[in-house]
Amino acid sequence: MEKSKKIRPDLILSSGLISVAAMMILCIIFYMITGAEGVGYLSAPVALFLFGYGVLIFSFEIITREMIKIHLHRGQMNEGHKKIKHLMVAGAILGVLLSLICVAFSSVFANLIFHSSRSFYVLIAIVPVFLFMSIQGVLRGYLSGAGFMSSSLFSNVILVAVTYVLFIIFSGAAYSHGLKVNALMHVDDIASAYGAIGAALGMTVSTLLSFLFIVIMVLVKRRQLKELAENSAAKKNTSDHGFMYDLIPLWLIFGQGGLLLFIDECVYMGVANKLHSAENNIENWGIYIGQCFALTAAIIFLTVIPFVKSWFGVKISIVKREYKNARIKIQNLMHFEAMLIFPIVIWLMVLAGTFTALIYGKTNVAAVNMIVLTLPIALPGAFLLFQTFLLVQLKNNLLITVNAVVGIVVHLVTLIIMAAVLNLGIHASIAAFFGMILLQAILGFFEIKVMLDYKQELVRNILKPLLAAGISGLLALGIDRLLVNLIGEVLTLIIALILSFIVYMVMLIVLRSVNRYELEKMPFGDYFALLADRIQ
Repeated sequence: MEKSKKIRPDLILSSGLISVAAMMILCIIFYMITGAEGVGYLSAPVALFLFGYGVLIFSFEIITREMIKIHLHRGQMNEGHKKIKHLMVAGAILGVLLSLICVAFSSVFANLIFHSSRSFYVLIAIVPVFLFMSIQGVLRGYLSGAGFMSSSLFSNVILVAVTYVLFIIFSGAAYSHGLKVNALMHVDDIASAYGAIGAALGMTVSTLLSFLFIVIMVLVKRRQLKELAENSAAKKNTSDHGFMYDLIPLWLIFGQGGLLLFIDECVYMGVANKLHSAENNIENWGIYIGQCFALTAAIIFLTVIPFVKSWFGVKISIVKREYKNARIKIQNLMHFEAMLIFPIVIWLMVLAGTFTALIYGKTNVAAVNMIVLTLPIALPGAFLLFQTFLLVQLKNNLLITVNAVVGIVVHLVTLIIMAAVLNLGIHASIAAFFGMILLQAILGFFEIKVMLDYKQELVRNILKPLLAAGISGLLALGIDRLLVNLIGEVLTLIIALILSFIVYMVMLIVLRSVNRYELEKMPFGDYFALLADRIQ
């Protein structure tokens, strides 16, 4: 049987991470189109979309792909086909169930919690997404497990590309029409709701097209897939249903982000509408999502993508029981991630005011403060993604479940105490996510430490890059304060980032946190390597 060109698994995983980051960047773009109130209306659909993507696509794709690979190795694809049918039934039932729940409770959430009847139509617009996702993950896993990994990659590309096009077109057209309705009805919130409905419809249609693509690919490859079944052994293995139980830990770990974001919004809106009924709480939540949460989440997912290939290298070493090599690879991984994430986080923190003024047209002091509080989550968040990847690849369902449950409990407890008891509003969501991610990252670190007898080299790999990033951040802050009112935000950002990057690299060399080989792998590394030779 002739198979398609093999695609590396790290590219498949990277495309999934890019999809999530792209949704966050879309929230920022939508903020620029409709403003904070539009993002407030769209926040719940985005959270539900992320929840559905994690539960129905990501989880089912991983399970199906691994199951198909195992049965191909055993020569038992007949059994694999039977289990695919079971998984498709499970996915279809779950997708329909989620759709029915969303339809049944959309009015409740809109009127009793969000206190906006217009939220109902935005929530309804996202309902079909669960149906189009329901068996999509199983079909993706079926094709990629059978050797046609390009189908999964292109499905993600279609999902992201079409979502961007339709999202912008639909939301822009709906928002423009809503502005006319605003003027006609003498109100000011219909346009933002219309824009959110258009954006939600864009996500729904793009999910449908991604689903149709993967169905067409299954039909195109059906002859090759049929050959796999015909060439398999007749031996049955009906007692092997463990893959169904493997879904539960994956649902917990991949669905928690979107679900908790939705819960956070419900808690905030419920409390805020009681205490501050005169304020536009939907707009306040939109400021948090569009200027704070989306930015931080996008940074977390984008900054780990260059290291996904190294993640697989660590996993392969562990599977081969080459624990010494695994420890060395993790040290290198932690070093390079720290060198990338530390400066990005610190530069964005000190330049938050100028950055938001450039992107959103004006600086919101409350949003800047939230950005400064939220961005440090990127540090444990990046490690948490690696730790989650490792546990999923090693199929350690016990630790996956424990970490997810502990994180969810910590998040909910923190949220309730800070929102309902201390009345901290949006800051309760920030604290809840920070506490959850930090605790899960610490648990993951100790699990890896015990698993591999791993000892982190703190001074060279962590503290020195942090010190270098801090010094460069002070320079960026000084340049920003000195020039922003003289030459504007654009030139100030360019000058601050270029000079801060140069100082950061020089400090890494002076502090001896990098060697020549590591420098050559970094941007403009050859020039800094020559500088290192002169200094040393």
